[in-house]
Amino acid sequence: MSYLARITQSCPTAVVLLVDQSGSMAEPARWNGQTVAKAQAVASAINALLAELVARSRRDGGYQPYYDIAVLGYSGSEVRSALPTVGEDWFLNPDMLADNPVEVRDVQRMRTLPDGRRVATVMREKIWVRPASEWNTPMHEAFRTAYGLLKGWCARHKGQPCYPPTVINITDGEATDADPRQLTAAAAKLRSLATADGNVLLLNVHISGSNSEPVLFPASAGELPEDRYARLLFDISSPMPALYRDEIALVTGHAADGVRGMAYNANMTDLVRMMNIGTATSNLLL
Repeated sequence: MSYLARITQSCPTAVVLLVDQSGSMAEPARWNGQTVAKAQAVASAINALLAELVARSRRDGGYQPYYDIAVLGYSGSEVRSALPTVGEDWFLNPDMLADNPVEVRDVQRMRTLPDGRRVATVMREKIWVRPASEWNTPMHEAFRTAYGLLKGWCARHKGQPCYPPTVINITDGEATDADPRQLTAAAAKLRSLATADGNVLLLNVHISGSNSEPVLFPASAGELPEDRYARLLFDISSPMPALYRDEIALVTGHAADGVRGMAYNANMTDLVRMMNIGTATSNLLL
């Protein structure tokens, strides 16, 4: 399995974000120098990623359908699309995203000038995903829903050497609708889906508002704290292909083969890094 297929108009890839929107996501986190709810920080990070995917797809005044994108929020006992306009099978391409934000607003961002001074800059920001935080954490059902979406996606591209779909699960806690064995089985089923270029990649990002030491892209379970849930996330996360090695090394400070696509005790900066690496396919676009 190569994970080297070029991403084209006729052979796109898929990106599925699974977003924990349970009650604990109302707890505080740091984002852009401010204390906000984790749900708000995650929504802002996702909106920035969606804007980046749209920007990557811009060609000759339009947008190429390089990505089929779905964002699924899960809380209570249900999984739903977190995007404003739902296309076929909950997927939107960059053109549909560009035309359908729920809001466009001016936001103030701080930037550093060459002389070291910090200045405020007003930027226009498109919003697609709103923050939400209520009830329980039906992660098992989120994996099952992602499996259904991507089973259909892979069937539509059967025989084509399309770059495999990437699933990024963002959560701050354990599943409330399944035990570890059931969650492991659902994740394995999701990862078993494949295109002619490789299997679905599943990344799991556990976010925390604490000051605990984060662990990103571990190569072995021994790098994790003695925590049952951390080991579970390691077990259900995909080994990262060689394509991502250099990007991962920039974050971890060392190059290693066989690292897992997971983070534990991640802060919001770590979340952004994980999502950027998980979707680092711009060099494959044609």
